[in-house]
Amino acid sequence: MAAGAASGVSTSAETKSKSQAAKGRNVYTANCARCHGGDGMGKTTMGEMTEAPNISDVEWQSRRSTSRMVASVANGRGQMPAFKKKLSKGDIAAAVAYVRSLKR
Repeated sequence: MAAGAASGVSTSAETKSKSQAAKGRNVYTANCARCHGGDGMGKTTMGEMTEAPNISDVEWQSRRSTSRMVASVANGRGQMPAFKKKLSKGDIAAAVAYVRSLKR
């Protein structure tokens, strides 16, 4: 265990990750939740129509690298549209960081 984690003090990497995920929550809510749902489970009308995967599933996440997830958001995948013209690279990375925080 890292010294910062043992003492209850956040390290700069943990703080950066948390702030990126917090930014990502806003990006996700505005652009992804319509299909994937607020919890990432895909149990929305649009999610069911498009067969959106349960992106909160730990097994689903373990089979996908962060770079693959970023590429999927940027370039689209299946019925998911590409977001590279709508979102900045930073926004896409933040949204993926938030999705990683949804693991169950």
